[in-house]
Amino acid sequence: MNFKLATLKLSAIVISSSFGSAVMAQTAATAPQQAPAGAASAGAPQGGPMWVNLALMGGIILFMWLFVFRPQSKRAKEQKEFLNSLTPGVEVITAGGIIGTVVEVKDNIVSLNVGNSTLRVIKSSISGRLEAAAATSAK
Repeated sequence: MNFKLATLKLSAIVISSSFGSAVMAQTAATAPQQAPAGAASAGAPQGGPMWVNLALMGGIILFMWLFVFRPQSKRAKEQKEFLNSLTPGVEVITAGGIIGTVVEVKDNIVSLNVGNSTLRVIKSSISGRLEAAAATSAK
């Protein structure tokens, strides 16, 4: 989570600096310039080349894709495969923290045996296997 926050802050800084330099260039273009006595005042470019800004923005987009969007889509794909492979007898944990054993799977509804009762939950509310959840919380 801290990595995502740092990425968003970095993106905000880069974007604000890009807009800040554009505003400064605009005000510099509208303000009267005072050239030194021997200097030519021909139209020399004020900032760096445009490709630098495009390369920087492309790098940020590539960074976000590599470290944010791609891992998120991998996790979503794994979760979808897990939900499609649910079978009776598997111990699962729901998003609400309920631990139960799968009794029956029908389309979008899963029946869980929880102690002496049976709960029916929507398949998408199951967050994972009990062993996998216990292993990640132990780390």
